[in-house]
Amino acid sequence: MKNSNDDMLITRDFFVPHISTVRANAGQLVGIHVRQKISASTARAKNGPGKGRVLLFVHGGNVPVVPAFDLDYRDYSWMAYLALAGFNVYGLDLSGYGSSPRPMMDDPANVDSESQGVLVPRQLKAPCPPNYPWHSHTIHSDWAEMDSVIDQLMIINKVRKVHLIGWSAGGPRAGGYAALHPDKVDRIVLFAPSAPDPGLKNIPEQPGRGAPTKIQTRKELEQDRWDPNVGRRGQVAPGVRDVIWKQIMQWDAIGASWGPPGGVMRSPNRTRSGWTPEMAASVKAPVLIVTGELDKPEVRLKAYDQLGSKNKAYVRVDSASHFMIWEKQRHVLHAVSMEWLAENRVNGVPRGRFSVDWNGRFKPVPAATIRPGN
Repeated sequence: MKNSNDDMLITRDFFVPHISTVRANAGQLVGIHVRQKISASTARAKNGPGKGRVLLFVHGGNVPVVPAFDLDYRDYSWMAYLALAGFNVYGLDLSGYGSSPRPMMDDPANVDSESQGVLVPRQLKAPCPPNYPWHSHTIHSDWAEMDSVIDQLMIINKVRKVHLIGWSAGGPRAGGYAALHPDKVDRIVLFAPSAPDPGLKNIPEQPGRGAPTKIQTRKELEQDRWDPNVGRRGQVAPGVRDVIWKQIMQWDAIGASWGPPGGVMRSPNRTRSGWTPEMAASVKAPVLIVTGELDKPEVRLKAYDQLGSKNKAYVRVDSASHFMIWEKQRHVLHAVSMEWLAENRVNGVPRGRFSVDWNGRFKPVPAATIRPGN
C-alpha cells in the first residue's frame, strides 16, 4: 500500500513470548501474535517522529485483530491510515483469537450449549456437555498478555510509553490496563467501549464453570447484530461484508471448517469480564471516546463521564453503528483518532463533546443536551 508520496507500508507478523495465566494452559510459555504496520520512511528514520509514536490496537470480544483493524480492502485499514500518518502501529491477538493460542477451543464439544446446535450433525452428533467445563479466562489474563506485549514494544522501540486504541470489549481491556499501568500509557482512543460495571466490585481472577468457546455465524454477525443498526443508504458499501467474513475465516482454519457453509467465528468465553467505575476514575491519561449514533451512545457516555482524565473528549458520529470500522463513517474514526494521538486535540481543541454529521461536519454538543439520538 502507498500514500500520495509513494511511501510504502511494511507489514510484519511476530510472536511475543508470554507465560500464560489462562486457566487452560497456565504456566506454559506461549506466543502472543502481534502485527506491525509501519511506513518505510518511518522505519528508515533513526530518530524520526514515528520512533516515539508507538501505538497498540486492542480488539473486542469477537473479531481478531487483522480483520478488525487491518482489513485488506481499499482504504478500510485503520492501522494503515495511522502508519501512513507516521505512527509505528501494532495490534495484538489475545489468547483465543487469531494466531494466538486457543487452549481447549479446538474440541467442538467445548462450544457453549447455546451454540452447539450449529455444529450438529457435522461436528457433533448431538449437543453434549463440555469436555473442559470452564470458561476460557477473565480480563486479568488479557491484561497480563497486554503487559508482556507492551513491555516488548517499549524495549524494541526504546520508548517509555505507548498509545492504546481499544474497540468494544477492548475498551475495558485498554482502559483497565491504563488504570493498572499508568506509567506505560500515553494517550488512549476508546471506540464504542463497554461502560464500567458497578457490579464488578471484585473482578474474578479465575474463570467460572461453563465452556471455553463461543461461536458466531455470519448470519448472526450481520443480520442479528449489524443490520438492526444500519439506518441509512450508503452506510455499508456493497461487497465489503464478503471481504470481512473471508478475512475473519482466514485467521481461523478450524472455525472456517465448522458449522454451516462459510464457517463460524470462534472466540473465548469470558467470566465477568470488564472494568469498574473505580478503575475508570483512576485513568489519568488523555482519552478520546468515539461512538456511533446507532450504537447505544448513552452507554459510551457513561464511560466518558466516569473517566478521571482531565483531558478527555467524546465524539458521537451520525449514521454509524458498532461496526463503524467497516462503514462509510470510518473516515471520521480514522481522522479523529489521528488528531487525538498526534496532537491531543479533536477538531482543534483539547477537550469537549461533539457530534459529527454524515458529511464530516463537527458540532459542539453541550453536556446537558447530549442524549441518545441527539
